[in-house]
Amino acid sequence: MKQQDVFDVIYTHTEGEPLCIVHSGIPYPVNSSILDKRQFLTDHYDWVRKALMREPRGHKDMFGVFLTPPSGPDYDAGLIYMDGQTYSHMCGHGTIAVAMAMVALGMVPRDAQGKTTIRFETTAGLVVAEVESEGDTVLTTCFENVPAYVEAQDLPVSLPGYGDVKADIVWGGNYFGIMDLTGTRLRIHPDNGSELIRMGLIAREQINRQYKIQHPTQKHITDLNFVTFWHEPSLQGAMYKNVHVFSAGQLDRSPGGTGTSAMMAMFEARGKMGLNQPIRSEGLLGSGTFEGCLLGEVDLNGKRGVRPTVKGTASILGTARWIIDRKDPVGAGFMVR
Repeated sequence: MKQQDVFDVIYTHTEGEPLCIVHSGIPYPVNSSILDKRQFLTDHYDWVRKALMREPRGHKDMFGVFLTPPSGPDYDAGLIYMDGQTYSHMCGHGTIAVAMAMVALGMVPRDAQGKTTIRFETTAGLVVAEVESEGDTVLTTCFENVPAYVEAQDLPVSLPGYGDVKADIVWGGNYFGIMDLTGTRLRIHPDNGSELIRMGLIAREQINRQYKIQHPTQKHITDLNFVTFWHEPSLQGAMYKNVHVFSAGQLDRSPGGTGTSAMMAMFEARGKMGLNQPIRSEGLLGSGTFEGCLLGEVDLNGKRGVRPTVKGTASILGTARWIIDRKDPVGAGFMVR
């Protein structure tokens, strides 16, 4: 490979959560599966992830996706999500954004009736997005996520200075350790970001020490990277307010798409919402909501799952053409903790 490589990206945000869409510069093996593509990136192009997600081109909370060719005719494109530390199986705010960007920028044919369907291949499974547009204006994305389910309930977690809580482990495209902060002093607000990070990393370590995960149908999925705190909402019409802590202490600014899927599965399992009952989720910034719904049940190799949909809107911020000089150790990406 050359010492200098060029990559074209699109920047978006979904309720404040960024996405860097890498759509050129990677010679993926022809007819490779999405897992093969992720392994190819890990083996040969992980330096691109680090260079684009970390400083000086990115920042600690940058999030991104490699937009890949599809592995076969059942898909329109592949999505491999990433941050400055690792890869994620799925991402809801990212799916909303990348689908809207693909339609807005003419990367897929736009449906004349204003309902463009895009079938995405992810390492979590098939995700089907429908982008609504009116004339030249792209409005929203609603996607059906991979099936969600509850893996475990009521694991004890101690939050130093705030008391003991219980965690549910729920799959919603990623595994989440979900904890209710109601009754504690810790509030979900941007001003409390550092404390939410500190508590989230402490909680994740306790959950992972107690419980080992194996997805019932996806044998390569054995990790819990995300923890979710939630309590009462601040926006009218929202069911709850939450924040997701992941990787090296990143905070999701949005309500979270895989997070909304997991939260709905948790609430439904506890009898707090029903199938075909739309809800709204609020994120860290309190800037807006995602709309979620559970369409029905599904069997996951003997475990009961539910079919989540999530709807939201994103904005295109701009585009960039990054030149990565592989002889530049600082430009290769760094993180300050």
